[in-house]
Amino acid sequence: MYGDKKGVLELYEKLAEVYEEVYCGEQRRKYWLISGQAGERVVDAGCGVGIALEVLADKYVVCLDLSEDMLRRARDRRGELGELVLGDYWLPPFRDGAFDAALFISSLEPQRFSEAHQLWRRIAKRTFFEFRGEWYIFNAT
Repeated sequence: MYGDKKGVLELYEKLAEVYEEVYCGEQRRKYWLISGQAGERVVDAGCGVGIALEVLADKYVVCLDLSEDMLRRARDRRGELGELVLGDYWLPPFRDGAFDAALFISSLEPQRFSEAHQLWRRIAKRTFFEFRGEWYIFNAT
């Protein structure tokens, strides 16, 4: 499912209206778990409604998502240090060394964690992956 961008977009267009009500509590806890380890410059890859902007409000957070509907909802959470970027995390639009951490919270299935880390390791010092309670943290080196 996650390799099919059109399917993902269709799913999240449908989920956008109820996402906060159904998933925000659970997702918020995940961001709190890693908040002390993320560093000061963070990109949330597959950010959804932008919960990272709320939980990591003291950090510079860039929310990256394919879905305009999700980013519209994230806009309300954006603080002074946050930015929203419409894009695909398989085609990251960022320079090398741009972030201390790249977060993939519930946005990628575990069998693709290593592949994503290889792509993002030049962009972020650490990559944090979580899917259905399964966590992996990789350092860039």
